[in-house]
Amino acid sequence: MQKGKYYRMRKELVWGAGILAALLLFFTAFGKMKDTADMLQQEEFTSMEYKELPAVQSELSDSEGCYLCGTAKESLMGYFRQFDDLGIISVNQWYVLDFGILPHEEDGADTSGTRTAMTGTGEGGDFFSSTQTPSRGISKVKVSYGEDSILDVEKAKTILCQDCLDKLLAVMETYGPEGEEPKPRDLCLVDFQTLELYSLQEQHASYYIRDYYVRLDQTEDGMEVEAVYAPERK
Repeated sequence: MQKGKYYRMRKELVWGAGILAALLLFFTAFGKMKDTADMLQQEEFTSMEYKELPAVQSELSDSEGCYLCGTAKESLMGYFRQFDDLGIISVNQWYVLDFGILPHEEDGADTSGTRTAMTGTGEGGDFFSSTQTPSRGISKVKVSYGEDSILDVEKAKTILCQDCLDKLLAVMETYGPEGEEPKPRDLCLVDFQTLELYSLQEQHASYYIRDYYVRLDQTEDGMEVEAVYAPERK
């Protein structure tokens, strides 16, 4: 019968190999802990802050020409103000999107079923895809940001009166790293009945606006807005 082979190792070699393996594990774990600590330290030093746009002077000489509260035909707000509804304003191109949450019997359109629409605001502007179910009081809008979707204050001050310009700038606050210039998107919510504006910047998640509930969800290249008619039950 053939005998099995075996090898004899000196005790010093066994201990040495064990110590070497232990040291290797220790330094590997220490390196990972150091990397984690460095990352946490870096995050601690990235200070975040709210950023507000400075006040600016309107260049609109006649308030009747204001695109929000006036009678400027180019703005279409005179048309939308007749509806009890909400909308989204893309300021740079001044495009007003009607949510169509409730049936608009005044315009004679078919209010049954679900309506879908896609529209853009021009070259470099925002793109909207909307789904409206007015018979159930629900509207969803998907917004894709354009290349030129950062608010153009110079444009805003030429089309808004001072009061409306102040309201717009007040809802353009952003939240970001300390020291960086504010770069708000050129979008805001508008209540057609009160002409109040509401922020659509990424730090906001939802609103109750009169009898409407609005939820905001950020996406990779834009946002999704869902508006529901939800009057308080008595």
